Amino acid sequence: MFTDYIFTPKLYKVYTGIRRNDDYVQLWQEKVADRILMTTYIVSQVATYLSPALLYMYGKCLLSPDFVNKLFFRGSILGLTLMTTFILRSYGRAINPKYKAFHKDLINAKLDYSTDNKKKLHSYDFDFSAWPVDFSWTSDEEESYKTNLTSNNYKMSLKLLSSPSRLIGFIAVHTFGISLIYPGSTSLLFYLMDQNLQKGRRALITSFGGVRYKLKTIDGNFVDSMFIDKRQSNINSLNPKLIICTEGNAGFYEAGIMSSAIETHHSVLGWNHPGFGYSTGVPYIEQEQNAAETVIEFAIKHLKFSPKNIILYGWSIGGFASTYLAKKFPDVHAVILDATFDDLTPLAIPRMPSFAEKLVELTVKEFTNLNVAENLVQYPGPVLLIRRSSDEIIALDPQNVATNRANYLLELLLERRFPKLFSNESRSVLWVWLSTSGEQQNQLHLQYDVDLNTQSKLFSSSNRNYPLNLGDGWKDQEKIKMLLYLADYYMKDYNSTHCTPLPTRYLGYII
Repeated sequence: MFTDYIFTPKLYKVYTGIRRNDDYVQLWQEKVADRILMTTYIVSQVATYLSPALLYMYGKCLLSPDFVNKLFFRGSILGLTLMTTFILRSYGRAINPKYKAFHKDLINAKLDYSTDNKKKLHSYDFDFSAWPVDFSWTSDEEESYKTNLTSNNYKMSLKLLSSPSRLIGFIAVHTFGISLIYPGSTSLLFYLMDQNLQKGRRALITSFGGVRYKLKTIDGNFVDSMFIDKRQSNINSLNPKLIICTEGNAGFYEAGIMSSAIETHHSVLGWNHPGFGYSTGVPYIEQEQNAAETVIEFAIKHLKFSPKNIILYGWSIGGFASTYLAKKFPDVHAVILDATFDDLTPLAIPRMPSFAEKLVELTVKEFTNLNVAENLVQYPGPVLLIRRSSDEIIALDPQNVATNRANYLLELLLERRFPKLFSNESRSVLWVWLSTSGEQQNQLHLQYDVDLNTQSKLFSSSNRNYPLNLGDGWKDQEKIKMLLYLADYYMKDYNSTHCTPLPTRYLGYII
């Protein structure tokens, strides 16, 4: 049944079913209709973004009344075309027996979401807005959240009115700013990625037995997720783990880091950020946190995974949601952060005009404070950092590995867990190590006589009562040896750029 997907833009809540390849004419008609609708949707979004400029042009008489009349006339023609498109598509579906069978299965599932009806529904790929909800919070939890939200919104309004800078920052984030931070939430990128996402989702279902789930967050958004269950496989049946994958700022579970996690032969749960793909909402911090928390609650309560068997795997900006969950659920098995930064501010400032530096700093800290390090240091469990030595995104200078923000993340983690190991000299040597990679790091180990096996005997990775007194009373030379060992233990280099798929062997360092 899982053959060809007919695209329907999020704007139109119309059921869309699967077609077989023998419906050539109707399949072509529906694809044309869907493309017309989606193109119209994209144009309307662009026009919305450009509306201030259009109004300005009209005020300057650059748009004459004659031009406006022509625009109105052509808009009317477009409206009639869209109405005709809707009618033709509706007629085609009404006479298609396969679509009628799909519609019957959908209605049955909405009336009774039993195991059998759910199984039938999962044979189709259709508009996510029509998908029944698989997991949600209780009504009491939602009401409590709404009450707190009203109070928080009132406090925020007072803060904005008392500070023009905050107000400007708030407007910037809630207009164009969030799209710069999370470009994957823009309709244009989703439109361009559409075909690849369809293929990726189809491959996850047909090749790996993936099951698609719709999760309702506590703030009313819906998260599109994909679960691949490997608990019954022979390879890891005695020690089953679940890897929860959180994508980057332009990544989707259909074509992202799930591929690396799947090769570990453990269960994998992928999800799309709010506003990405078919997930609803906008990836503001609170919506992002609520979505991430809904995903792990779904894993624990619905999929029946214990937190101690869950691994949080985040790539790039996905490190924020992963470390947020690690802070909230400190009993999770481990955290893996690939190509992740410590704080968004140092990365945001160089990418904006220099005159706006203070405003950018204030705006990020107030409204988009993606402080990964602040979350990570509150998690007591195993951590693995993957640093891309040629990272053009996380490094301020791609040619200088010392500017990679993963270095600062590692330093803060080590200082939080092993404060006694830090002195002026040991910190200086650590930064020499962080400023190099590969063979140069090995030479530094030789220079300071660092034997990894010997140092491992002095360090117990099972101790979670951080901070430790490891290094208390030690000489600088001994501190340097242990600090270099721990740096190598917690962070592995991958000689690649930011978006290169991560080889599964790196996940094996901690799983």
